[in-house]
Amino acid sequence: MRRIVLVVFWASLAVFLLLGLGIVAGQLAGVLLGSGSVVAGVASVLNWPAFSTATVCSLAAFVLGYLPDPDRPSTRVELSADN
Repeated sequence: MRRIVLVVFWASLAVFLLLGLGIVAGQLAGVLLGSGSVVAGVASVLNWPAFSTATVCSLAAFVLGYLPDPDRPSTRVELSADN
């Protein structure tokens, strides 16, 4: 289960970062060309996919916090009945 969530996390992280880069690059191109419609068009096309994949990434990161990591030693403290 952890491996699946890790794949989802890293894939969605890569996709939303690339989409964010696409938004910034497209808007920069629109500014340099002096075209307000390009600036607005890039944002309107790429915002929803970027925000959606960012949401998936954040949910996967949240779930990963609750899944045990077999490579990390346990930090669980056991109390004895004598204390």
